[in-house]
Amino acid sequence: MVFSFLETFIARLTRAQEDFSPDGPAAEQALRDLIQAVHADTYEVACCRVVSHMTTADGKPVEFTNIRVEPVISQAADHDKELQRIISTVIPGAASAYGRDRPHGFAPPESVIIAQDSGAKPFDLAKPLSQRIERFMLLVRLLKPSTSESMAEIQGATHTVREFKPTVLRFRGAGPGFGSPTQLAARVITLSSDDVSRVDGLGRLLAAAEQPRTGMAFTSFGMALQKFLLSFHAYGWSEQIVDLATAFEAALSGKEKTDVTLRLKIRASTLLSTAVDPTEQIFNDVGVIYGLRSTLVHGGAMTEKALLKEVRKISTVPDGIPDGLAIAHAVERLRDLVRRSLLARICLAADDAPLWLLDADTGVDAAMVDDLRRKTWREAWRDTLNSIDALASADPPLA
Repeated sequence: MVFSFLETFIARLTRAQEDFSPDGPAAEQALRDLIQAVHADTYEVACCRVVSHMTTADGKPVEFTNIRVEPVISQAADHDKELQRIISTVIPGAASAYGRDRPHGFAPPESVIIAQDSGAKPFDLAKPLSQRIERFMLLVRLLKPSTSESMAEIQGATHTVREFKPTVLRFRGAGPGFGSPTQLAARVITLSSDDVSRVDGLGRLLAAAEQPRTGMAFTSFGMALQKFLLSFHAYGWSEQIVDLATAFEAALSGKEKTDVTLRLKIRASTLLSTAVDPTEQIFNDVGVIYGLRSTLVHGGAMTEKALLKEVRKISTVPDGIPDGLAIAHAVERLRDLVRRSLLARICLAADDAPLWLLDADTGVDAAMVDDLRRKTWREAWRDTLNSIDALASADPPLA
């Protein structure tokens, strides 16, 4: 705390261009800050996470429940300056966390997601705040098809004289930015005040669906969520395919481990089909993607020509686009199928009379082959989304 007091004092002298004086304005303010910190019973801590491909509808901050999203609005030349201004307004001296290894990356539109809390033990607050942001990112990614990745997170106290100095958290993966192998088919999240109730609503549905599982080390649905999130922290498309295929299987395949691909094709096409994404299209796409997944997981080999031939069979891959972009569109097709599958499972399990509990699988396939019941299931999860004004999340992205 004494070091931060001296650091603050010197910084104030420098910025005010004052000569050193023990009773000058800079010294007086630094002493007031020190006295306040020494006598404080609680301390405020913040986490500021920089994310790619996220903005707000009007370019202004949006306040969610215990979370604020502040877009970085600037010209490219002033981008880093504006980004640091946003973070330093919350965590003074945040740039000191970087040392000589400043996080790099430029993947506009970018936003800073901010979470703050107070407590008697400031070092115990950072992890829960970071988890709060991660939960928010999960809910937003489920509601909105996107490629928004976490780039860096600054954690620290919100006052200048402090014990908890700013630290930086870096995330695994290739990261976003120019030439990134995981960001060729970028999709931007645009948030507005209308999304506050949707995020809160989905959070309630997820909490209702996730019943405590005593004695379980992990669950299939928990694994599905984890692998879905890991696809946003990958080093390449092959890793994304494997993570997303695992998430897809954990979300929909059930306990039987025979004929997994066929079961996934039937369940996904039955639950997720829409007028713009018909049953046959989903059925065929899942077959192609799972063929690629099997080759990757089992250590197979495939020529570049054969890979691109398979990728271009997927319905959402536009004709005539470059090879790398075609593969990126294949990844995003699988990610969107996983996203909608997770939404369907949450909604079907969160109802007062759940049709498909997260840890159950009995009777699911029978429902899929009955005309009336499969229509009921398909409409049920959409109705639940509609109840939180999020029906559009049941549909695939337009492009």
